[in-house]
Amino acid sequence: MEKLKNRLDAFSDAIIAIIITIMVLDIPPVLHDSWGNYWLLGKHIGIFLISFIFVANIWYQHSTAFGEITTMTYRVFIFDMIFLAFLSLIPIFTNMMAVNTTKTTVILYGCLQFVVNLLFRYLAKVIIHLQYTDKQAMQKVYTKIYGNANHILDILSIWDLIVAWFFPSIALAFYLAYPILTFLLNAQAHQEMYDVAELPEAQQQDVAAFNASELKDFRKAQQAILTQQAPDGKAGGAPQKAPSWTQWLDQSVDPRMRRRFLQHYGQVTPEQQAQLQQWVRQYKRGKRQARRPK
Repeated sequence: MEKLKNRLDAFSDAIIAIIITIMVLDIPPVLHDSWGNYWLLGKHIGIFLISFIFVANIWYQHSTAFGEITTMTYRVFIFDMIFLAFLSLIPIFTNMMAVNTTKTTVILYGCLQFVVNLLFRYLAKVIIHLQYTDKQAMQKVYTKIYGNANHILDILSIWDLIVAWFFPSIALAFYLAYPILTFLLNAQAHQEMYDVAELPEAQQQDVAAFNASELKDFRKAQQAILTQQAPDGKAGGAPQKAPSWTQWLDQSVDPRMRRRFLQHYGQVTPEQQAQLQQWVRQYKRGKRQARRPK
């Protein structure tokens, strides 16, 4: 099954590459110079980019999910085939929406995206349950695949189907933004998970148990420590600039490489790691004291 898993992963990559290629071939060339023809070309390219980014993000999530397993089952195989079958419909729905942009075609395209996301969510669930039994470990993988706000984005995707009925052009803008937001949240979740992995095992479990408000406080303290600035805004040591957006773009997408990246820019030191561990201990101690009866 291990060999079949690798073949299926390669087959899925090939199908996704063909899907993107077909969408490019569906863009009609300009045969006669006129502003109208070039405007139409720009419209087709814009709608192609919507589907390109969506499919590329699906590939990224698919690769992340399959990277968690070394073998597979018939259930994984069957549902991956079903998922790929519906994903393969993206080119025809994209072309249909580009040629005839109406509320009906936009809604149908949105429904197909929703179905593809739903099928992939179930496929990811099957993959994760194949590899893990611990709920915390499962949650970490879900966060790695979807980021930290996937439920909010799912609600927005349903809301967008309603908006498409009244304002198709606004819905198109969301279809473009949705996969971009998902990818960025996914990348941020990768980085945060690796930063937490720098803590001792006991403190990792504490952070994993944080609710949304507590996790927000942890991230603020984490950022303050990495930039050598206290949470109250006062200087906490020799100031160091956080990585710029160009440095962020140049870092590896593999979370195991994050430590090397941060060390290269002087962001992580043993003292900073100790400060982060101390913050977790103090936060935990403060929670215990707050629960004590007065």
